[in-house]
Amino acid sequence: MSNSILASIDVSKLTVLEQYSPVIFWSGLLLCLLAACALIILAKYLSRPRKTKIHTVSSHSSEARSNPWRIKVNEIVKSYDNQDITKEEAFLALAQTARDFASNATGRNMASHTLLDLNLEARNAQQRGLDMLRRTIAALYPPEFADALINAQARETSVDEASGWVLNLIDRWGR
Repeated sequence: MSNSILASIDVSKLTVLEQYSPVIFWSGLLLCLLAACALIILAKYLSRPRKTKIHTVSSHSSEARSNPWRIKVNEIVKSYDNQDITKEEAFLALAQTARDFASNATGRNMASHTLLDLNLEARNAQQRGLDMLRRTIAALYPPEFADALINAQARETSVDEASGWVLNLIDRWGR
């Protein structure tokens, strides 16, 4: 700005503000610090991971019926009923589905675990599910591998009954 513009400003009607005491300054500063601390605490609290609520599903609910593992088991039964696969292939597919489900639930590859491997699994938090898997696989072994002419269990077990075992494993895992 030029000097002529500054000279033309009339400052005669301006009043000097009175000085405030330092108490107001320090009170304002303290209030700002408290607000900053509150915001930091709030940010820490809100950034914590939230507890996830475990959502159990009844086996009779529509959500359970839409479970992809249940759908896979029902597709195996349907394929057997339509005579697309044999009884032995259905038992093999059901056993594989049970192992795949357990692999997914544990995060470990259970696809090639035998009964001996399942019996040797270390005791841990998932032991109940692994025990159910072992019992399911043990129940599926005779119909899957035994000669139906010699073994009564292999002869009398139906695909529907075996699918019920696998569905029971899926429904009760982790409960």
